[in-house]
Amino acid sequence: MSSRANDAAILAGLFWCVGGIELNAPQLDRVVLLIAGVVLLGLSLTGRDQGKFICWWAVLIGISERLSRAPLLDGSDVLRATEEALLNLQHGLNPYTVPLTSTIPPGSPLVYPPGELLWYLPAHALFHDITRMDTLAGILTTVVISVVGLRVGWDRVALPAVLYATWGIGAFRAVDGSNDVSAAFVVVLALALLVFADGDSRFGRLAFVLSAVALGWAVAFKQFAVVILPLVLRHLAVAGRGWRTYALISLATIGVLVVPFLVWAPGAFISQQLATLTFHTEVWGANIPAVLNEYVDITGWLPIFFAAEILLTVMILVLLLRARPATIGIATFAGCGVILVALLLARWTTQPYYAYLGGVAAMALALVDRDARTGRASGVRDVG
Repeated sequence: MSSRANDAAILAGLFWCVGGIELNAPQLDRVVLLIAGVVLLGLSLTGRDQGKFICWWAVLIGISERLSRAPLLDGSDVLRATEEALLNLQHGLNPYTVPLTSTIPPGSPLVYPPGELLWYLPAHALFHDITRMDTLAGILTTVVISVVGLRVGWDRVALPAVLYATWGIGAFRAVDGSNDVSAAFVVVLALALLVFADGDSRFGRLAFVLSAVALGWAVAFKQFAVVILPLVLRHLAVAGRGWRTYALISLATIGVLVVPFLVWAPGAFISQQLATLTFHTEVWGANIPAVLNEYVDITGWLPIFFAAEILLTVMILVLLLRARPATIGIATFAGCGVILVALLLARWTTQPYYAYLGGVAAMALALVDRDARTGRASGVRDVG
């Protein structure tokens, strides 16, 4: 990215600083960040490369934005359900067979795979509180995007890092009781590790393995990643990397997380996972059916929308898998596009789903011209 992209990144951060300062009680950290941003902009406009400093400025902004928000007590029931499921597991009960009492309505299924439980398990075991894990994930997302600058160049990651750090909705959805910020972070981590996964060093080979493990974990965390994994594999095949090895490691990771619960209670586990498609029966949220329902009763059209959601998602994914995504970022953007189609056609689409897409898309933007051959820049910028 050009120096003008750096200037745009700084300006976006300055907009956040101004908007985030409480006039009646101005916060010291935000005033300092405002002054630092002005200095960075001045230096950047004189032609000095400030990419690295913009990235770490973005990290500080991300910390300030997220730590200033307290977890909502009456937010989403997702983390309450996760906490209850972990308690059941701690007492030797199958979290996929015991009805949940903390959900709205009570008795709702646990629709998240075991990878989600694994993410929150350490905080549950150590602190008996998982409400800050998504705050941590949001901060770490900005950190990881910035760290990728070590390999791809600071100027390429500065704007995505600032955009994500200053994204108020992404920060709010980290404290509203949903799990999408954390789910996105696991994908972001997998992509970042892939950038460092050259085959010329022990560290590079380890990064390749860890990337595959992380992306497998992402699939076993939240079902959205099931469309990102094959597109990343497709790019690895195009780039001549070991896509079969990557696939085997990812699938093995999914198996390690999922199979024990599948064997424990096959019928209950499968039905709970499929419930993610049918659990919400009302028309609501940021989607096409909800918009149309404002003007006309679409009850009779819902089966058509459901069929279109499944068929179009599968068809678009198949078409994209026949293409040749030239970079890691393009492959990831393609995955985001497939998920977006499903969200727009679904009858129930909550804002945290878009927070998931935002975190993954920010990393995709940072990697939009990086291929997986040696983590180098690619001159090809399209899919085809």
